[in-house]
Amino acid sequence: MEKNSIISVQNISFSYDAVEIFKNFSADFERESFTCILGESGSGKSTLLRLINGLLIPQNGLVKIDSEVLTAENLIQKRLEMGYVLQGNSLFPHLTVYQNMIYCLKLLKKSDLYCQEKITELLHLVGLKNDLLQKFPDEISGGQKQRVGIIRAIAHSPKIVLMDEPFSALDSETRDKLQILVKDIHQKLKTTFVMVTHSKEEAKILATNVLEL
Repeated sequence: MEKNSIISVQNISFSYDAVEIFKNFSADFERESFTCILGESGSGKSTLLRLINGLLIPQNGLVKIDSEVLTAENLIQKRLEMGYVLQGNSLFPHLTVYQNMIYCLKLLKKSDLYCQEKITELLHLVGLKNDLLQKFPDEISGGQKQRVGIIRAIAHSPKIVLMDEPFSALDSETRDKLQILVKDIHQKLKTTFVMVTHSKEEAKILATNVLEL
């Protein structure tokens, strides 16, 4: 593991049934970097994010998060050190926008006052208004949903933010605005971002590092 790496994937192998996705694959992700993962469909981009997050377990090899090997024993703790923004609408439909935003904060047992103050701060950061907070996800636009998803991912101040093609379902104008927003958030928070994208142009805009699969 390189000295400045916050994520280290070491000699992992992983297959879905008989389909081999990774064999003895290794990669390091620098602390505070913005890494875009590029590759053809089926190359394992989304699978790699799930392995980093512990949603999938490699058949061989290991994943280290901040120098600690990801294990069954520390999985919940390590996941709370990460935020995750998924493709399309990944919000919980039965929760209000506000309840979605504070989901990880409540897992960490933060007070109601802390949650309110944090969300007020982040609403300003991502350009959303208070009048959305009591709405449900199906009552807001696609761009607003992704902004809410970004708040949910960063509200608990994670060390790492994982993003799986978060803008692919959006129109070009909304996508351009959110790319600028995410780049600004990365620069302000100094958090490590790892984002899957199929777009080399998007990687040029956002990435400090590129990993091609």
